[in-house]
Amino acid sequence: MAQLLMDGTKVLTDPREHTRKWASRHPIYAGLIAGGLFYLVEILATRDPLGTVPFAVVIGAIFTLTSLGERRRRRKHNLPN
Repeated sequence: MAQLLMDGTKVLTDPREHTRKWASRHPIYAGLIAGGLFYLVEILATRDPLGTVPFAVVIGAIFTLTSLGERRRRRKHNLPN
């Protein structure tokens, strides 16, 4: 929902704000979801279920670390979490 100023005009908000909040609140879930989706797509593409596990783990770890960095940034700048 867009916020309104005192004169009734809308404030432009970042559409990614809700995604960033969710990721900073749930970094483990963000990593599991990203890694799981990557794994499913790779299974469909290669038909090799065990060969894609290391790559899915790496992708999940990258997303988890990024979410933890977002959580740290929000705390540092006193943004709502």
